[in-house]
Formats: sequence, C-alpha cells, structure tokens
Amino acid sequence: MGSISLCHRWMPVALLVMAGTLLGCPRVLYLDYQPSTAVTGHGPVWVESFLYAGHPRGLMQQKELEGSAQDVEALYLSQNIGDFVADALKKELMLAGYTLTSEAMRRVTGTIEHFFLEYVGQQEQRFQIRATFQVAGPGADAYTATCHVDRQQIRSWMKSGLLIGQGVKDCLEDFLTHAQAAGVL
Repeated sequence: MGSISLCHRWMPVALLVMAGTLLGCPRVLYLDYQPSTAVTGHGPVWVESFLYAGHPRGLMQQKELEGSAQDVEALYLSQNIGDFVADALKKELMLAGYTLTSEAMRRVTGTIEHFFLEYVGQQEQRFQIRATFQVAGPGADAYTATCHVDRQQIRSWMKSGLLIGQGVKDCLEDFLTHAQAAGVL
C-alpha cells in the first residue's frame, strides 16, 4: 500500500519536470552591478524607485525580461528590474561623489520602458534598454532625459548578465553625462 501512495506523490513532480524540459525552463539572473562612472560631482541627491512599464503580463512581470516570440525560455532578474536600475544609479552616483540621502531636495525618478533580451540567429544575442529619467530640485523645472541602448555580442547564455550589465551601464552613463551638462546634477 505504501508503494502505491509513493507513486501517486511522485507523478505530479515527474509531470512538472517533463513540462519544464519540453517548454524551456525559466532562468534567474543574479546580477552584481559594478559602478564605473567617470562623472564626478557632489551634493545631496536621492533616487526614488523606478517603474518598469515594459512587460505587462504575468505574476513576475516586474522581474521578467521582454523577449522575442521565438525565445521559449523565460528570463528573470533576481530583483525587480526597476529596483535593479535604480540601485545601479545609486552606485554610480556614490562613486561620482554625490551623497545619497532621503532628505535631499534633488530627486531622481525614472521609468524603464523597454528591457529586452533576444537571441539573434545562431550566433548573436541582443540587449536593449529604453528609459526615461526625471530630476526635480528646488527652484528649477524638472529635467527629463531618455536613453536608448542597443548592444549585441556573441550568443552565450553564460554571458547574458554581462551584456545586460553593460547595457544598463551605458544607459546610466548617458543620463549622468547629459544631466551634468544641463546643470541638474
């Protein structure tokens, strides 16, 4: 009697494993963003949470990267995409010499409209990010800037995280450079 009960317990597990194998397994990327900005600055600033508006379906929508219809594998970040980008910006600002404090009058917010990874043919993979940043401060009109980065590399699922990290880094560097040139940072 015990062996029949054990068989019934393992049947659902076996079916889930088989379904995952046939449909493609989701992958979770744990990215450790390393800042490297050449921009320098000073003064207090605060970075609010960013909104990820690019992938509106599913329970894990704030963590799931957009992909093409041909990609059978779902790809997720280990944290919300908006939080990942906001945290990366905080690291860049701290490296640049700014002081992060929630009491700062100068505040940065943003929206990630597009966070996309796809495999291109048999040899390449592409990452795209499109984001809008807003900087608000005392006595000044809000400053808005956008970035759009499109990077490709040789297809390697082991290096997908590096491709994503470099694309985010390029986007943040573009924003920081333009915000400083505009005098808002």
